[in-house]
Amino acid sequence: MRALTALLPLAAFLATPALAQSTGHAGHYYLRGVMETGSELMLHPDGRFQWYLVYGALDLFAEGRWTEKDNSITLTSEKTKDVPQPGFQTLTLTIRDKSLIPPDGHGAYIRPADDKD
Repeated sequence: MRALTALLPLAAFLATPALAQSTGHAGHYYLRGVMETGSELMLHPDGRFQWYLVYGALDLFAEGRWTEKDNSITLTSEKTKDVPQPGFQTLTLTIRDKSLIPPDGHGAYIRPADDKD
């Protein structure tokens, strides 16, 4: 029984990435279609994300957890040592084909392999 109890945390650790990865949306995305703006989004298979946006002198960063539900990806920021003031609390991106569309509808986060430009 002790051996089974000792293996439970390992089983939970191994199962979590598999569940997040099964969505097929984990990966590295770049924002396209927004002039003079640079932004990248990394959706890690373990359900974590990293994000930044640069527009002129404005630099925003966020990291935390992501989830997929109802044809959208929701990013929920967490304060961390590296990002003590996240650029947003929650951001919901709409899934359209292989792209992730920001709430304002301008531009799209696209994986480089999916970019046809």
